[in-house]
Amino acid sequence: MLHENGNSVPQGQPPHQQQQQQQQDVRSGSESYTGSSGSYTETASQHHPPQPQQPEATVPRSASRAHRNDHSRVVQPTSSPSPQRQPPAEQFNEGGEDQDRDKKSRSKQGKGKARHMVNAALSAPAARMRAVSASLAGRDSQRVTIYVFFAVALIHLLFVILSCTLSQIDIEGGGCLTFWGYKQNCDSVSYTIRTELLRNCGKLRSSLRAGAAFSILSILTSTATVVVAWLMCNRLRHADNSTRRQSRYRDVDAGTLGTNARQEEGNHSSSNNNPEPTFNPGHLKLATIIIVAISLVLELIAWAVIAGVGPQNHCDASYYISNAGTYGVGFGLGLTAWIMEIIVYVVYIVVV
Repeated sequence: MLHENGNSVPQGQPPHQQQQQQQQDVRSGSESYTGSSGSYTETASQHHPPQPQQPEATVPRSASRAHRNDHSRVVQPTSSPSPQRQPPAEQFNEGGEDQDRDKKSRSKQGKGKARHMVNAALSAPAARMRAVSASLAGRDSQRVTIYVFFAVALIHLLFVILSCTLSQIDIEGGGCLTFWGYKQNCDSVSYTIRTELLRNCGKLRSSLRAGAAFSILSILTSTATVVVAWLMCNRLRHADNSTRRQSRYRDVDAGTLGTNARQEEGNHSSSNNNPEPTFNPGHLKLATIIIVAISLVLELIAWAVIAGVGPQNHCDASYYISNAGTYGVGFGLGLTAWIMEIIVYVVYIVVV
């Protein structure tokens, strides 16, 4: 039988001979193929010369094993014990520092919370006062309060002047004691004995002198209060005039534009929804508060001195003062003026 490669395989041979014959045919075919491929490579190399190739570095197996052993030796820790271990000590120190920092931060947080609670407790009354003042404060309430404060300041000044001149202690029989001396007839203007001439009455004499001094100072501070209240009224009047002028100009502009009744009603409702801005007294309010506070302290000392003396017998001469004495009109006027000024003072601070 004739195959494509031209080799003849006789039939009728034993199987092992046939296998040998086939192997020889395969070898001859491969040789012929390689020969043709070799000729092809020779022809291709003429057009493209071969590039030099770097030889691959062959590493012997023994060297690779040694390299592996060395790497394992580097990775594995040494079994020799070290006498001093610095890294654990450093880690322990760092842990202690972290704990100290945590404690300090916690203490700071606790102090901050306590400070916040104290501030909240202290600021709560002030916040309530501001809320009350915000609910009461307004243009009309400020106007009324300022005018009432001015009127009360005038009455207060009158009461303080009368208290300084009239009797502080009335004695049975028509006599009385004022800051300036003893009167046998309290209705008369002249004094029977001046305060400096009161004998054997050291405590009474010193009390009357102190009351006279503080009553004069209270008259001065009350006068300053009236002046400041008058300035406040003038400033409020000027602010009212300026706002009225602005509203008048707005009305003129609206009339020139020819607005209808509906627009006027809308403007009226918007003006009701948007109230007028409150009056800003500025530093004048602070000055008033300081002056009135000083006046209250001085008046308190003036009538407290007389209240400490009382209608008792502090002198050897029985006609100066007796057990039947009572507080006079001057003492009552001074106490009334002090209470009245405290009330209007608190209202002034809250509203204005």
